[in-house]
Amino acid sequence: MPPASIEFGGREWVQEVERFEPGAIARTRAESARRAIETGGRKLTWRPCEAEHESGAHLPGCRKLYVPLDAEGASAAPYGFVFQLVRTSDNTLIWNFVAFGERHPDNPNNRTVYERAHKRLHGRYP
Repeated sequence: MPPASIEFGGREWVQEVERFEPGAIARTRAESARRAIETGGRKLTWRPCEAEHESGAHLPGCRKLYVPLDAEGASAAPYGFVFQLVRTSDNTLIWNFVAFGERHPDNPNNRTVYERAHKRLHGRYP
């Protein structure tokens, strides 16, 4: 993993996290994870996103963090953040926040965090 800061863009945060009602479990988990990330001191377990997923999501080079951050194993983390490594105009690398949501929703009508990330990066759902 390249050393890089983590950036949570305001517009992305509103669209991905604040779409949930205040106090909703998903929103509370995301807010708590963001605070932990931004204050540092916690080892983050970055995982690569599948470059090509059977759902059609195309996320090469993206990384994910399971939420809650301290979940023991993937099955204990129902939510996730997706980030993309980008180079800023001053040639700095940052992990840019792309999406938040359920990793594997029970409701087939809900989009996964990976489908949401695909839409943000490619302008349409897979």
